[in-house]
Amino acid sequence: MVYMIYTGFYIIAALFAIHKLSTFTKINLGIIMGLMVPDLDILFKYLVSVPGVHGGPLHSMIFSFFIFISLLIAHELNRHRFNRKIINGLFMGMLIHIFLDILISGQKILFYWPLPMGAVDSLFKFNLGSEIFYILSCIQFLMFRYSGYRLILILTKTKYICKFSAKYINTISKFMRIQLVLFIIFLIMLILKIQFSTTLIDFSMLLSISFALYFLNMIKDIFNKELIIG
Repeated sequence: MVYMIYTGFYIIAALFAIHKLSTFTKINLGIIMGLMVPDLDILFKYLVSVPGVHGGPLHSMIFSFFIFISLLIAHELNRHRFNRKIINGLFMGMLIHIFLDILISGQKILFYWPLPMGAVDSLFKFNLGSEIFYILSCIQFLMFRYSGYRLILILTKTKYICKFSAKYINTISKFMRIQLVLFIIFLIMLILKIQFSTTLIDFSMLLSISFALYFLNMIKDIFNKELIIG
């Protein structure tokens, strides 16, 4: 079963909250990235079969703390490459994602991994059919497309225009088109009742998240306390 059905909603909700309550600082950039990171462990379910479990090691509070400490050490070794505010935001975003999944994922979470302790049950369980899961998964591509739109707004409004800004905008535009194409393809498959592959959707979303994280890291230098999205 596809389980990355909430990530896009988490990201959009965070962008909306930042727009209404704050400015787009580096720590907020880290939070957006952190909201995506836990779902990179989609590969876990293909390597280890654990029925009824949502996610893998990146949904573990303990492993998230280990990543946080490792990045802080990396920051001390190379302060130019590893920004402390982004690291703090990344950790916060991962925790927010994990606790939201505990609330609404409807599946067990490997909260204590790698300790020999049982998975934590989701507080609220929703009996969604496979078709609803499929539709929600398709919507994620639109969420990523909208996130790309917000990034373009940020790039066009910042005072710190660099020689790569046009290239960044062009790349994000291509990313947005790809997300729209993926959405349309999977939607047509649903309408025509073509048997769909959850593995194909999983890896399509994995690639979308990976690209978004890579790009956010590449443009991290434009985020500053004066930049306001609106």
